[in-house]
Amino acid sequence: MRPSVRRSRGSVSRVLVWFVSVIVVLIVVALVAFDLFMRSQYEPTLDAQRQDVVAHLDLFCREQEKLAADPWFHEPRPEGDAGPVLNAWVHWENPGPQMPADSPLQLPAHLKEKKTLEEWFAADPDLSSLRFEWMRELQRFDRWDIARNLPFRHAEPYNMMTAPVPNFIALLEWSKFRLLHGAKTGQPLEAARDVRHLAWLSYRTDTILGAMIANALLAQERKVHALMKQPPAGWTPMSQEQGDRMRAVFWASTSFSSIVAPVDVARKARSCGSAITRCTGLVEASNSARYLQPVAEPSYRAAYAELQKELATPCPTSMLTMLWERGVTIDDRQPTGGAIPEEPTWMRGLPRRHASKYIAGTLLAIGGPNIDLLKKLPQTPAAAAPGSAETQP
Repeated sequence: MRPSVRRSRGSVSRVLVWFVSVIVVLIVVALVAFDLFMRSQYEPTLDAQRQDVVAHLDLFCREQEKLAADPWFHEPRPEGDAGPVLNAWVHWENPGPQMPADSPLQLPAHLKEKKTLEEWFAADPDLSSLRFEWMRELQRFDRWDIARNLPFRHAEPYNMMTAPVPNFIALLEWSKFRLLHGAKTGQPLEAARDVRHLAWLSYRTDTILGAMIANALLAQERKVHALMKQPPAGWTPMSQEQGDRMRAVFWASTSFSSIVAPVDVARKARSCGSAITRCTGLVEASNSARYLQPVAEPSYRAAYAELQKELATPCPTSMLTMLWERGVTIDDRQPTGGAIPEEPTWMRGLPRRHASKYIAGTLLAIGGPNIDLLKKLPQTPAAAAPGSAETQP
C-alpha cells in the first residue's frame, strides 16, 4: 500500500476519534448540566425543609409535651374498635354509601338547618325527639378504624386521597345538640363526656382529618361552657390555648415523619411528648412515602428502612399497615386532588431508571408539608391545670 493512502486513512481515523471524543464530551457536559439544573429545581426546597425540622425539633417536642399533659389524653377508656358500629351508621363521602335510613345519626328535619352552636343556643330548639344513647354506647370503644369493617369495599390499590371517608359533619351537628341538651337539662358534664369521647374516637382514626374534627368537637364543648351563665365549678374544657396547640402540633407531625426529615429527627419527634401524634404523623407521611416509593426509595433508603421499623410497633388502627400493604404508588395511577402532587406530564416520558431521583425530588418539593402553625404558637408556659370533664354530674 502506498504511503499516501496510509497517511490518508490515518488522518480519517484521527478525525473520527476526535469527532467521537467531542460528541462524548458534549454528552457528558449536557448530562452534568441537566443534572445540575434538575437538582437546582428541588434541592434548595428540600434542604430548607430539612433545616426547618432540625431547627424546630425541640420546639415540637416541647409543645407536644404541653399538649400531652392535658387530661383528655389520659381519661380512662375501655379498649375496643368502634368501626363495626360507627362505620355502618355514618354517611361516607362519595363514592361511598349514604347514611342508612335507620341510622341513629339521622337528624329530624327541623334540626338540619345549618346554624352555629351560638345560634342554636339562642334559638332554644326542641330537642325532645333526640336520643343520645348511641353516644353512650360508643364509650365502650377507644378507637375508630376506618380502614376495615366497612359497609363497602375500597378500590384496589388503596388511594387515601380519593377513598371514601366518613362525613364527620353529622358528629359535629350531634355534638352541638348533645351539649345544648345537657346545658338545658342541668347535665352539662354528662353531655361533655359524650362529646369528649366522640372527639377521642375521631382523633383515634389516626388521620389528620380526624384530629382536626376532634379539635373542633372539643372547641364546641368550650363554647357551650362559655355560653352558660353558671357552668359547674368542676367543669374545665380544654383551653383555647391547648386547642391551638393541638392543631399546630398535629399538622407539624406530618413534616417530622416525612422521608425528607433526617432519620434521627423523625425518630425523636415520634417518641417525645408521650408520642400522641406518632400514628397520625406516620399515616399522613406514609401516604406520600408509599406513593413515591418506586422513585424515592433509592435516594431515601434510610428513611424507608426506618418507616418499616415503625410498622413493628402497631398503631391502634389498621390504616398505617393498609397504606404500606395496599397503598397506591406512582406506578399504579395518579392521585386526583389532595396533598400528593401529580407527576407532571413531561416527567412521565423520562426513563424511570435514570430519572427517578429527579421525579421524587420534584414531587417532594412540590408537596412538602410545613410547620408554620407550630412556629406561630405563642411561647408561654404550659397551663397549670389543663381541661377536664371528669367531675361527676
